Amino acid sequence: MSDYPSQSPWGPHGPQVSMPSVTPNPTAPTPPPTFQSFDPGPAPSYRGAGGPTGPVGSGPIVYSGQPLGAWMRKLAIVGSVLGCFVGAARGFALHLPPAIIGTMIVRLGVAGAATGAGVPPAFRAAGSVIRAAAWIVLAAVLWTIAVAAAGQMGWLTQLR
Repeated sequence: MSDYPSQSPWGPHGPQVSMPSVTPNPTAPTPPPTFQSFDPGPAPSYRGAGGPTGPVGSGPIVYSGQPLGAWMRKLAIVGSVLGCFVGAARGFALHLPPAIIGTMIVRLGVAGAATGAGVPPAFRAAGSVIRAAAWIVLAAVLWTIAVAAAGQMGWLTQLR
């Protein structure tokens, strides 16, 4: 038998409530979402050198539409020709025998090719060197500010 009266609002596990009533939602249902189609744009075009000429996010390093290797090859050829001319001029200026002049032409031609091929990588390396120098200067300036703020600049007067 139950200890609860039959008309009590409390049941054995909590209050007694009537079955909930459900009212319909007065707002209209939302339409399904429409998504825009993805358009990647024009594909990059490639030339005989193998480098892309169109808009590319992260591809090979390109100078005016040609990859770095093509620039290195062109500058190596120019450097080789200039080196050969310098070798011939030096041999004739020193009045050397033709066999030695030929050796100088070849030797300075190879040196010119190596120098010419090294120009684009030198430009790339120069950027890293400039950034490193800027970080070193920034570190020195910040160190000086920190030392001055701490009142430790007295050692500078002892350097005189």
